[in-house]
Amino acid sequence: MGRNNQQRRAAKARARAKQAGARPARATSRSGEGVGEEFADAAAGFGPPPRQQREPRSMHTATPRGSVDEQARRWLRRALDDQAQGMTHRVEASCAELHSLAATEEGRRVVPTLLTTTLVDAVSESWRRGWRPAELHRLLTRRLDPDAQSVVRDAMVEELARHPRSTVAPGWLAQLADLEASAWWSPDTTFVSARAAADRTGLAGVIRATVAATVALHGLPDVPVLEALPGRWRATRGRAAPVDARVLERVRALLAKAESTTFEAEADTFNAAAQSLMARHSIDAAMLAASLPGRAKDTPDARRIGIDRPYESPKALLLGAVAAANRCRTVWSKELGFVTVVGFEPDLEAVETLFTSLLLQAVRSATGAGSRRYASGQSRTRSFRSSFLTSFAYRIGERLREVTDAATASAQERSVPGQDLAVVLVERSEKVDEHVDELFPSLVHKPMTAPSDLEGWQAGRVAADAARLFGEGAISAG
Repeated sequence: MGRNNQQRRAAKARARAKQAGARPARATSRSGEGVGEEFADAAAGFGPPPRQQREPRSMHTATPRGSVDEQARRWLRRALDDQAQGMTHRVEASCAELHSLAATEEGRRVVPTLLTTTLVDAVSESWRRGWRPAELHRLLTRRLDPDAQSVVRDAMVEELARHPRSTVAPGWLAQLADLEASAWWSPDTTFVSARAAADRTGLAGVIRATVAATVALHGLPDVPVLEALPGRWRATRGRAAPVDARVLERVRALLAKAESTTFEAEADTFNAAAQSLMARHSIDAAMLAASLPGRAKDTPDARRIGIDRPYESPKALLLGAVAAANRCRTVWSKELGFVTVVGFEPDLEAVETLFTSLLLQAVRSATGAGSRRYASGQSRTRSFRSSFLTSFAYRIGERLREVTDAATASAQERSVPGQDLAVVLVERSEKVDEHVDELFPSLVHKPMTAPSDLEGWQAGRVAADAARLFGEGAISAG
């Protein structure tokens, strides 16, 4: 192209830019990402900034126009978009630009506040989509590094602090306490600024962690909402206490003895005593609820219990067996790492308490059985232990149901005229089924994978069937 033609074209470009009130563009990307598309994104408030040089996008050499707040929002949006697309080098460049903005006088306030608000809003959105603190933490430990997990815990604390304590269900606060999450930063700063000052990675690391955590939260699927969201919870009155604390204390004491003994027969006796005690308490609670006015208020609840790797399938099976023995139903969300247990509150408490102890005992027995190898020398320990735990789950379920049936029969014999325990239990079972249908309208039933190691299966059954549940040496649960 001749020099005169170049000058005429440049003059026309300057004239068009002047008429539009914009700075003239010097070049567009060869990839088709022209200045027009990038300005259109920026006009939405969070789009990428315009480029003024023919350079790779990852260089990010141009500074977006507008206030520091606008610039920070644009770089953050670009970082979030690139993180979602797996463009690691672009994410690093955008985070570097945010870090540079934070070095300015205004940026020291704007950037940490923006990051805090963005992540806390993402946590709030996850609440509305059915997630709670423990479940959120459990899943994100599979997907995020420790730095990102830390900022999520801080954001959960910050989000719940937005609401009056009386409007947050006690379970939410208890879950935060179990995670050892609390407001460790001073009220006059953000957790982003505080963590940047405390962590070895500084603000750069916190920016990167916040971006990764925000994208992970946005990518979570919807799950059933199990209870009132923070800000909407109200304490209910007129309902009997769901679980007698004294009963629960005795159950835990029995299970602690089962966990501490090295004799399987003795452990089995303690487990049976704990199940019997909880079964009787559940029956008493059911009959009490049936006799009170406002009976319709006695409705099923649900809990999510984490299932950790490895051997997820037999662990979920064990939980299902314990739940069935306590008149509950289970739904396993394998990819999300938890099982939802549906039932009445005393039964849910029994399931969670018993499962936690039995899982510990089952894993201890499986690992105590040692490793296994094929004749070729190849390890078959995994298949052995998986079969062991599956067999253990089946047999323990059978034995727990025996205890529950015995407690039910005994309670039926003691019932007074006008009290029909069988009818009450059938009605409660129907309510549980209805609640499962409400929470999971598209529930799919799939069979568990069959165990493949015969020795493991037989060893697991022996471990679960080592002692009689009743007879000489039984522990009184009364």
